[in-house]
Amino acid sequence: MKLTGLRQIARLRGVLRWRYVAPRAAIVVAVVLVVRFGLDPLLRWAIVTTGQAALGAKVELGELRTSLKGGELVVTNLAAANPQKPLRNLIEADEFRFQFDVKQLFRKRLVIRDGGISGLSFDSPRTTSGALPDAPTDQASPSPLEPVVAVAEEKALAWFDDLAGRMQHDLLGSLATPRLVDELETRWPQQYDALKARAEGLRHKSKQIEAAFREAKKNPLRNLAQIDQLRKELAAAEAELRTAVAEIQALPSQAKADRLAVDAARKQDEQFLREQLKFGNVDAEELNRYLLGEAAHGYLTQTAYWIEQAQKFIPKKKIAPPARARGTNVLFMARKQPACLIERVRLDGHARFDGQPLAFTGELTDAASEPELHDRPLRLRLAGSGALDATIVAILDRRGDIPHDWVRIDVPKLMLSDRTLGNASKLAVTVSPGEASLQADVRVDGESISGVISLRQSSKLAAATPMLRDDRIAQVLHESLAGVDRLEATVHLSGALKRPSVRIESNVGPQLAGGVKGAVAKYLADRQERLLAKVQDKAVQQLAKLEAKRREAEKELLAKLGQDQKLISQIAALLQGQLPVTTGGLPQVSMPPVSVPQLGKLIPKDKLTR
Repeated sequence: MKLTGLRQIARLRGVLRWRYVAPRAAIVVAVVLVVRFGLDPLLRWAIVTTGQAALGAKVELGELRTSLKGGELVVTNLAAANPQKPLRNLIEADEFRFQFDVKQLFRKRLVIRDGGISGLSFDSPRTTSGALPDAPTDQASPSPLEPVVAVAEEKALAWFDDLAGRMQHDLLGSLATPRLVDELETRWPQQYDALKARAEGLRHKSKQIEAAFREAKKNPLRNLAQIDQLRKELAAAEAELRTAVAEIQALPSQAKADRLAVDAARKQDEQFLREQLKFGNVDAEELNRYLLGEAAHGYLTQTAYWIEQAQKFIPKKKIAPPARARGTNVLFMARKQPACLIERVRLDGHARFDGQPLAFTGELTDAASEPELHDRPLRLRLAGSGALDATIVAILDRRGDIPHDWVRIDVPKLMLSDRTLGNASKLAVTVSPGEASLQADVRVDGESISGVISLRQSSKLAAATPMLRDDRIAQVLHESLAGVDRLEATVHLSGALKRPSVRIESNVGPQLAGGVKGAVAKYLADRQERLLAKVQDKAVQQLAKLEAKRREAEKELLAKLGQDQKLISQIAALLQGQLPVTTGGLPQVSMPPVSVPQLGKLIPKDKLTR
């Protein structure tokens, strides 16, 4: 028996060729040991390295376990940092549990038939920074809506600032009528003082001539030269008297010219007020962009950001050339398949939407490393529950030359808190808390975007204009939105993905624009009428006082000039009656006497009254 066993061993040694089998058996054992003990660290390193290269931020995970026998891969406590916010996680999950096809591993393919991701959350906080050392700073690009919102805000606030400036501008200081009446009131006392001084000067001069004549007539022959000089002075006084009378005769004509000038100033003021109080109409579409652009800016910024992050994990259409290997390549007609394929993964997690907690479940299907080799596009579906009943469906298709992405969001019931649309310090609309619905349908085809985002909210609206100090304007604007019990907004997107064309439709803009237009137009018209009435009343009162002063001054001046006329006539009579006619033929003063009643008749008093 013992001899037989030895013979069998000797026979096996000759058959197995141990020098050939032993090294290969050692290699197999080594491979098994590497797979058993080295596969997990290798996969861990691959996940972290690949994730950090794609994100540009830290990727951390807790435990990784694989089971080739059961075809199971488990990853716990995975966290991928946000490169733009190092203290926030882009995505975080408690556990990844995948069932993969072991047979496909031997064909150099990873096919996950089924699996689940639980505890999934977005934008969660981190205790340490997720920035990679020496990583380039990821500068946040400006939002596509920033220029649109900025232009709309500039136009709306420029219109509002112009309106506020017109409300606060002191128009009375710029009107011509008050200025002209003030000039008349200043000019008349000066004219009156000048006429009064001339009348008093004539009386003083006449008395001097009279006194000198009485002194000269005591010796007429000796004082002929002096008497001749007195005659000339008397003629000059007579001429000055007639000039003063002519000026008084011109007073009614001057009063009429002043009234015409005041009337012309009034017409000028009317035109001035029409120009100054005229304001440009605010465009309803501009108001929509101004009031709702900030909200649309936030939604679009987040959408663009998440699309950009998702695109980092989705391969472009690119078929790699086959790797060169030893031997001869034998090509079969079988269809090529992607190296990595996730057929179906269930999702379970939580998030926050508009500050409210959102629990969701979902499913991810047909995620392939080479999408062009798979017959279906990647599809993601999330369904919210709890505070929000929301549905999100995303289809990312990279099978053709141009990538096509489609996202649809449907939130039939959403409770929104109170908020302010626009600039709260100038022109804004406050929206009370209310129930809302949100729908979004957005497509991205290559570098083009198209879609519609709609928001409907049942809430009360109120206009706020703290810079307008006139309560009547604020009241009318408030009344213009008093009957509005809902907020409707629709955002239309089109054009280039990085700089889309945005059109915002809403019931707020037209309603507020109509209210503003009607309120401001009525206010400015009333203000124009009030200003003109105030100016006219003041002008009439001032002119009436001026006319009364002129009439009183006319009587006073006529009395003074009448006395001067009488005195000059008496002196002329003395000169004519007392002076002898000399051989030299001295000129005689010939002045017809003018009585005070006659002087008064020279001035038509009816022309001095209005």
